[in-house]
Amino acid sequence: MSDVTVHRLANVWEESHGDPYALFRSEDPETEVGSYVIDPGERVPASDTTSHEGDEISIVLSGEIDLVAGGDRRTVGPESVTVIPAGTPHYSENTGDEPVRLVYTVLGDR
Repeated sequence: MSDVTVHRLANVWEESHGDPYALFRSEDPETEVGSYVIDPGERVPASDTTSHEGDEISIVLSGEIDLVAGGDRRTVGPESVTVIPAGTPHYSENTGDEPVRLVYTVLGDR
């Protein structure tokens, strides 16, 4: 079991505010897994959109977020998985009253 890494999310949420907190990175294949807290009223990115050269998969654990991708706006709540295809411009906005806690994975170039 020495090759197994376990991250207790309860221990990393504080570091996950403001910017994603990388829990794992790999170069072959290029991958990043991390945690992110998006506070009420926060928009990510703060202006414009972001995109990645790889697919982005997120699991929303708590809170509700408005995800705007490819011209569509969707409200995503707890226990939901989102998949944003590579190259899709997108942003997220927390219009609710509680922080959004999520775990994300970017497959391919971040």
